[in-house]
Amino acid sequence: MEDSAPAYKCFEGMKVRNIIRYLDQYMDCDAMFELAYRNFFGVRKRPDKRKALYWFYNSAILGNEMAMYMLGTMYASGEGCRPDVMESAYWFAQGAEAGHAASMNSLAIMYAEGIGVEQSDEEALALWEKAAAAGSEEAAANIKIMRGEAPE
Repeated sequence: MEDSAPAYKCFEGMKVRNIIRYLDQYMDCDAMFELAYRNFFGVRKRPDKRKALYWFYNSAILGNEMAMYMLGTMYASGEGCRPDVMESAYWFAQGAEAGHAASMNSLAIMYAEGIGVEQSDEEALALWEKAAAAGSEEAAANIKIMRGEAPE
């Protein structure tokens, strides 16, 4: 019988070497995201944006929506890499397809402004509506702004 990853994973309090051992056994996208998060924000160590980019990428490839969003923000701002709006739009689109509300909102902003994608108010509005339906208050406010209403 094969070992499978436990259904619930909590990495809080674990040392990096133990998370890496866990990764060796399970190739788990949540463990990769945890390493990326710790490298990005400097949890118990100095921040290392390049390592964060590496682990976010690997986590995203395995389907972690938050990692897709973080890659989009890193490429947009040039943290740990050269700024690349096309790559940013790609990762926001991947996160949006996976149902991540913040990715939908960020991609909608890119469509509204024509950054990295062809400008399209219709596409922006459609993404904001999906994000708002998924619970994004920022997307709901952006819809009101686009329609000329005052946000609350």
